[in-house]
Amino acid sequence: MNANERIIEAVNESEERYRRLVELSPDGITITFERRFVFMNPAGIRILGGSCLGSFLERSVLDFIHPDYHGVVAERLRSMEQQGESVPWLELKFICLDGREIDVEVTSTPFTLGGKPAVQSIFRDITERKLAKEHLEYLANFDTLTGLPNRRLFFDRMEQSLLNAKRQKHMVGLLYLDLDRFKGVNDSFGHAVGDLLLRETAARLTESLRLSDTAARMGGDEFTVILTKITETADAAIVARRIVDNLSKPFFLENHEVSIGVSIGIGIYPIDGEDADVLLKKADTAMYRAKGTGSNLFRYFHKG
Repeated sequence: MNANERIIEAVNESEERYRRLVELSPDGITITFERRFVFMNPAGIRILGGSCLGSFLERSVLDFIHPDYHGVVAERLRSMEQQGESVPWLELKFICLDGREIDVEVTSTPFTLGGKPAVQSIFRDITERKLAKEHLEYLANFDTLTGLPNRRLFFDRMEQSLLNAKRQKHMVGLLYLDLDRFKGVNDSFGHAVGDLLLRETAARLTESLRLSDTAARMGGDEFTVILTKITETADAAIVARRIVDNLSKPFFLENHEVSIGVSIGIGIYPIDGEDADVLLKKADTAMYRAKGTGSNLFRYFHKG
């Protein structure tokens, strides 16, 4: 075998190895010409819900891109065609042959096919990864029992509300709530009923508020409410009375009729403080004053 024959054999072996890598790759690999598919490996066919390459040949790339991403994809394709530069990994949403929507990562690079410009793309399904990430973010920011924002997200939203209030020169109300007689419900009917009571309390609390306000669970049977914008301190009392009325109505849980009460403390920005920690402590203090007086009561914070 002469040198030329060895070179040809090596090239053929290299092409065969590349073909096997493409066919065995867990990522989808496509070649497009004039933005239409001329090749797709088995993984790509499977990811997009096809049974054979024929389902995709000569179909437009945009047929499989979610309409929300048509603009960004068209722009990336124009840039690649005009400048000849590869497109870095980009998160998109694809539409499969059966109508399913999946989240994907895609990277593309231009090359020459038969003397004409073509594009090779690699994509992978990241739907499960994104769902897992979203779930972790949910666990980090929301109370899993009630679905309300947790302590961490409460402070984030409180800080945002205070920043807006400082810029726009308005007041923010902070309500601190503690349920009355909740321990008795837990002791009498068990934790399962207690959990149902907390979930129903969260629902009634949310119904008592404007969409712009935030209810959060701080832990146990303690909740907070952020009134993002109020014009006078009396506005907080209006909301507090509404919450008292809603929570004082009987709850019907697993064939048990349960009645509780609520004690509410109120702190007002900027009268009682200008940061979240100070306002929370003062609202908490006011809540304990309300609880020491009776049930279904609310108190504003005041010195002394």
